[in-house]
Amino acid sequence: MSYNSEDYFLSNDFHSLLKRFEENENNGGYVLLNSDELIDIAEYYHNNGNRGRASEITEKTLALYPGSAAPLLFKARIALIEENDIAKAERYTEMIEDKSDLEYFYMKAEIMLAQGKPDNANQYLEDMFSTVSDEDKDYFTIDSAALFIDYEYTDFAEQWLERTEDKELIEYKEQSARILMEKGEYEESKKLFNELIDLDPYSTQYWNALASSQFFNNNIEDSIQSSEYSIAINPQNTVALLNKANGLYNLGNFKEALKYYQRYNEQCPDDETGEMLMGFCHLLLDEFEEAVIHLTKAEKLAKPQSPNLIDIYKDLSFALCRTNRVDEAMTVMDKTLKLDCDHNEMLVYRGNMLMGCGRLAESKRCFIKALKNSKFSPNIFMLISISVFEAGDIKLAYKMFHLLFSNYKEWKDGYAYLATCCYELGKTDEFLECLKKAAINTPSDLKMLLGRLFPEGMKPEDYYQYLINNNKNKQ
Repeated sequence: MSYNSEDYFLSNDFHSLLKRFEENENNGGYVLLNSDELIDIAEYYHNNGNRGRASEITEKTLALYPGSAAPLLFKARIALIEENDIAKAERYTEMIEDKSDLEYFYMKAEIMLAQGKPDNANQYLEDMFSTVSDEDKDYFTIDSAALFIDYEYTDFAEQWLERTEDKELIEYKEQSARILMEKGEYEESKKLFNELIDLDPYSTQYWNALASSQFFNNNIEDSIQSSEYSIAINPQNTVALLNKANGLYNLGNFKEALKYYQRYNEQCPDDETGEMLMGFCHLLLDEFEEAVIHLTKAEKLAKPQSPNLIDIYKDLSFALCRTNRVDEAMTVMDKTLKLDCDHNEMLVYRGNMLMGCGRLAESKRCFIKALKNSKFSPNIFMLISISVFEAGDIKLAYKMFHLLFSNYKEWKDGYAYLATCCYELGKTDEFLECLKKAAINTPSDLKMLLGRLFPEGMKPEDYYQYLINNNKNKQ
C-alpha cells in the first residue's frame, strides 16, 4: 500500500532522511523530524514488509503530534484498503485536527468511493474546491482525478483533469496517461509514458506504467523489456517483478515466470498473490503436489474478504483432484459456499472435476442442480457444454452447443467451442460459419482453441478470410 511514489523511496533525499532517523532514533530522533517525515519512514517500512516497525513509528508519531494528519491518514488508509474497515477509516479521519488539509478532503472522498458512492464523492470534492487557495487548485483537480482513476471512475477523472489550467505540469501528464490506459487507448498512453520517461529515465513508476500499457496492448515482449529496465533500477521493485512474471506467463514460459513470482513473493510474504500465482504455474506445468503446497499457503495468507479466494479454492481443488485426493478437493470447494460468487458456476466447476475423475453420476447431479437453481440460464448451460467438450466428448458437446444456440437466439458466447467441434467432426461449411461468429464475439477463446491452425501472430478477426483465400488458391 504505497501512497508515496516508489521513486521517492529510492531518492537520495529519502535515504538521507532515513539515515538521520535511524542514527538518532535512540537520542531524540523522533522530535528531530516532523510528522510527515516520520510517516514517510513508517510507510517505507510498511511497504518493505516490516509492518510491526511501521506501526511502532506511527503510534509514537501520534503521541508526539496528536491530531496530526499524516499518521491518522496512514492508519485510515490501512483500515480502508487492507482491512476493508470503513468505520475504522472514518474514525481515524475524523480525528484529524486540521479539517482544511487537502489530504483530509481526499480521504473523505476516498471513503465514499470505497462505499461505491462516486456521485457523493464528486459532489463533496466540488464543495471543497471553492475553499482551496488559487495556488493549490491545479493540484487539487489533478489529485481528485487520480483518486477517481484509482477506483476506475474514468468519466469523473476526465472531468476533474480537464479543469486543470497548467497542462504542462508533470502530474497532469501522468494522470492523462493513466486515463488513456484505462480507456484502452494504449498507443496514446504509451506515447505519454515515453515522454515522461524521457524527462526522468530512472523512474520505476514510469517504466512500470509503460510496461502495463504495453501488456494490455498485447505488446508482451516490449512489456517484459520495460519491466527489465525497472528491475535494473530497483531489483526489489515488486510491481516490475510481477509485470515481468505476468509477461513471461502470457508467453507460455511458465518456468521462468515462476522465478519472478518467487522473487515477488520474497518481497511481499504477507500477500497471497505470489503463492497463488506460483501455484497456478505449477498446475500448468503438471506439478500438482507443488501446486497444492503453494495454493494451501495462499489460502492461509488470504484475508476472508480477499477476491483471490475463489480462484485459490478452484485451483487448489483441481490440484487435489489431480493427486487423487478427490474428497479433499470437494471439501475445499465447499468453502466457496460462504463466498460472494456465482454458486451455480461453482457447481458446474465441481461437476467438471468430478467428471474428470470418473465420478460421472455425481458430476451429472451437480450439472442438473446448477441448471435448476439457475432457472436454466444460458450461461450455465454453456459452461456445462464446455465441461463436456473438455472431457473429450466432442459429439455430445456439438449437440449441446447446437441446443444452446437454437434455444437462446441472442446468446453469443461459445461459438469458438462449436467451431472447434465442427472442425474436429469435419463439418467444413458449418465450421466456417461458426468461425466467423466466434471472431466477432469471443476472439480470445477462438485464438486459444484454434490459433494453432493459423500463422503465428494472425488476429482471430482474419482467420475466416485466410481460410477463404486458401480455399480459392487450392481451387
